[in-house]
Amino acid sequence: MRTTLFLLIVSTVFVPVCTAMPNEANPAKVDVKTLKKAGEYIRGERIKLPDKFRAQQIKDMKFGMFICWSFSTFSGMEWTATLDKDATYFRATGCDTDQWCKTAKEAGMGYILFLSKHHDGFCLWDTATTDKKVTHSPIGVDVLAKLRQSCDKYGIKLALYFSEGDWNWPGAVDRASQKGGSNPEAKKAQLQELCTKYGPIEFFWMDHAAGTGGLSHEETVQWVHEFQPNCFVGFNHGKPAGRLSLREMGRPGPIGDAKATVYNKEAEGKYQGYLAAEFTYPIQPPHKGGAMWFYSLPRHDGLCHMAEKLYLDYAGAVKHGNIFSINVGPDYAGKLRAVDVTTLQEVGKYISGELLAPDASLAQGKPAQASGIWGPGYEADKAFDGNSGTRWGAPEDSRKGWLEVDLQGEVLVSRVVIDEGDWDRVTGFELLIDQNGTWTAVAQGNKIGPNKTLTFNAVKTRKVRLNILEATEVPTIQEIEVHKK
Repeated sequence: MRTTLFLLIVSTVFVPVCTAMPNEANPAKVDVKTLKKAGEYIRGERIKLPDKFRAQQIKDMKFGMFICWSFSTFSGMEWTATLDKDATYFRATGCDTDQWCKTAKEAGMGYILFLSKHHDGFCLWDTATTDKKVTHSPIGVDVLAKLRQSCDKYGIKLALYFSEGDWNWPGAVDRASQKGGSNPEAKKAQLQELCTKYGPIEFFWMDHAAGTGGLSHEETVQWVHEFQPNCFVGFNHGKPAGRLSLREMGRPGPIGDAKATVYNKEAEGKYQGYLAAEFTYPIQPPHKGGAMWFYSLPRHDGLCHMAEKLYLDYAGAVKHGNIFSINVGPDYAGKLRAVDVTTLQEVGKYISGELLAPDASLAQGKPAQASGIWGPGYEADKAFDGNSGTRWGAPEDSRKGWLEVDLQGEVLVSRVVIDEGDWDRVTGFELLIDQNGTWTAVAQGNKIGPNKTLTFNAVKTRKVRLNILEATEVPTIQEIEVHKK
C-alpha cells in the first residue's frame, strides 16, 4: 500500500515535468508554470532546464552572503602555508550556521556562497579524499552538512566556493600563486562529493589563484554537469568557461562590461558564454594587518562598510541583473561579527522598504583632480569610482594636499562621506564647497578614518574639495561620496 501510494505521488509530480521539458531549439513549447514547478522539484538533478530559464533563476537570487572560514581565520593572513599543518590548526570553538542563515534572511538575501576549500586544502566537509578536513578538527562537525540544514530551515539557497588548486597536491609549492599542483582525480572526487551529498548547488565559484589542479576549466564544467546540469560554474580568472561571470572585487554592470571586473577583463569583454554575472568584495574595507576575506583580527572588529554602500551595490545588481555576494568571515567561535549582523540587518530594512533607501553618490564617476598623485594607479578619480579597493595617493613625502570633484552642474549637497580606510594618516582637514568661484569651508576636523560622515546645511555647488592640512604620512583616500541628503 505504501509503495503504491509513493509511486502515485512520484508519477503525479514528475511525469508532467519530464514531458514538458523543452529543448533549447524550440522555446515556444515552454510551459512556464511547469518550469517553475520543475525548478522546485528537480533543481540539481539530472534533468537540465533551459539555459535562459535557469539563468533567470540565478539572477532572481540577487543578493547573498559569501562566507570564508578556514585556516586563514586563525593565521591572520589571506593565504596560509599548509604543509606544516594538520586539521587541528582549525581551532574553532563553535559553528553557528543558524546565525549565518538567519542574518542572511534578515538582510533580504537569497543565497549563501560558502567556502568549501581554500588553497591550503583544508576541507569544510567530511571528504574521503584527505585527512585535512573539518571533521578531524577540534569541533569535529561537517560544517557544510550543518549549513545545508540551516539553509533549508531559513529558505536560503546554497552555492559553493572551491579552490581548483591545492598546495598539498603533487608538484605544488606551498603558499605560491599558480602553484597548486596537479591531481585531477582528487579534484574530480571532491567535486563529485560536493555535487552528490549536499543537495542542489546553485553555482560554483571556482578560484584559479592556485591553478587548475590538473583539470581544465572546460573539463571542470563538464564534470560538475555530470551530477548537477543546472549548476552554473564560473572562474575568477584564467581561461573562461561556464555560464557565470565572476567579478572578484568588482561592481554592478551588464554582461560584457569589462570595467565591472578587475581580474577578468578580457574574458568579460570577449567570452560569449556568460548568461549571468556575480560580483563580490569583503564587508571589511581595506586595512593594515590581518586578512580581508576571512575574519581579520580583533582590533578590526568594528571595521565595516556602511549599509548605505552595500544597499546601493545591491540596487546596482538588481538594475543589471547581477547577483551580489558580500563577503563576511565568521570569527574563532564560528559566529558573524556583531557589526556585520547589524549592518546587514540595516541593508535588509532598506531592501524591504522599512527604511528610506539612500541616494547614490553624486560624485561617482565624475571628473576629479588633485594637488598631485603618488603615481599611476593612484589618480584622483580613484577616490570617486565607487570602489574601496582603489585609492588616491598624494605625492611621495607629502604631508598635505587636496582632492576635488566636479559634479558637472550645480546640485544641492548636504552630506559627504570620506573613507580613509584603516590608514589613519590625516590629522587635520577641511571640506570646501565652491560658491561662484570662491571656496567656502562647510566642515573641518582632525581624524578621518573609515567612513567619516560630514553633514551641513544644504548648499548648491558644482565642486567639492577635501583639503588635507596635516598628515603623519603621505595622505591617501579610498573613497569620497557626495549626497543630497
